[in-house]
Amino acid sequence: FLVMIELTLRQFFVSVQEFHPLLQNETNRNILARHIGVDAFSCFAVAVLGYKARHIVQDMIDAAFRRRENAMPVAYENRMFTYQPDAARITLFFFAYQLKNTYDTIVWNDGIEFILHHILTLFTAWGALVQGSAHFYVPFYFGVSEISTGVLCVLANFDDIHGVPGLADAFPIGKAVLGGLFAVLFVICRVFMWSTVSYYYCRDAWNVLSGSDPRLQGRKTWFRFTFVSLSLLSLLQIIWLAEIVRIGKMELEKIGLL
Repeated sequence: FLVMIELTLRQFFVSVQEFHPLLQNETNRNILARHIGVDAFSCFAVAVLGYKARHIVQDMIDAAFRRRENAMPVAYENRMFTYQPDAARITLFFFAYQLKNTYDTIVWNDGIEFILHHILTLFTAWGALVQGSAHFYVPFYFGVSEISTGVLCVLANFDDIHGVPGLADAFPIGKAVLGGLFAVLFVICRVFMWSTVSYYYCRDAWNVLSGSDPRLQGRKTWFRFTFVSLSLLSLLQIIWLAEIVRIGKMELEKIGLL
């Protein structure tokens, strides 16, 4: 499905290549098709699916944002072992996207750090495909949180290394708007919301591993792995936040606002 969208976009960009000189280069067209048709589309799709499945995490919403006491009780069984069809659907789409994303990262030689990130994410999503494995947290981790990544994938087109060389010079305002939008969404989704959800997940996962629920059989290794995965991904969030601040400062200096 994602390959079909990518190939369709490639043909579309061929048909409108007279619109701008940058589109007359086949590599540029293929880069745009990848970042928009595969990456951005997939991220926005899972974000929408995650939002539509927000009823699954209503207890966490009540506890974190409406400050309702006892909305998230210590009892974890329903959150960690209950099968949620909507969460399973999100996980399946997310896993398929990460397979395609990992393949593209290798083919386009994006770098070892991106390959390792995608492999880490793949293993995390693979474990969640097991019926009922922490499905309560899927709408956020594999869904809503990806909205900032979707904007980043569109913004990546303006990068001279991983995107289309010269696109940023051709459309500087577009790059600035997308950069600002990404920074705002990143702070909301990947800093504030991420830290809150991760607190509850770590509490529940720790209780799962400390207990003796028979449903843990065959899943213990994966639950342990999620601590490693979450720790490394959270570290990346901190590194990326610092990079956003650095690049944002540099861009504001370029246009004379600093």
